[in-house]
Amino acid sequence: MKLNIDTKGIKEACKAVSSANTEINTIIKSRSFLSAVGVLLTGRAKQNMEDGATDGKSYDLKPKTKAYKLKKGYSAKPLQRTGLLRSSLNHSLNNGLKLCGLDILKHHQYGAPKANIPKREVYTIEKDDYTDIGDMITRRLKNTIR
Repeated sequence: MKLNIDTKGIKEACKAVSSANTEINTIIKSRSFLSAVGVLLTGRAKQNMEDGATDGKSYDLKPKTKAYKLKKGYSAKPLQRTGLLRSSLNHSLNNGLKLCGLDILKHHQYGAPKANIPKREVYTIEKDDYTDIGDMITRRLKNTIR
């Protein structure tokens, strides 16, 4: 038995996939897309600080620290003494997307054991963020196909 396969349809599908891939690469490098992702992730970071947790994991404070903060009239949540760190969260588009904040943020984001600062990730990408970013790409791709 001999089976003849028409490769014309396969070649056209490959061209369409290649074209879509090129378009997706153009979208994800665009300033408007990067800015939208920056706004999303900065909003997530501010929410993480407000919640005192990321992805369901609480930023725990030692009881002594919590008591001290309450005694001084500060919020019992970590990273919220003056609000300056939270208000510094932002993004920039110099050579790609960069998430920004006060310099001290890096010590909290990654932890600084020598300074006795535990890791408290402020900037995170959670499952629903991936969904939102995928939706952004899909909407932009649909707009370019029209």
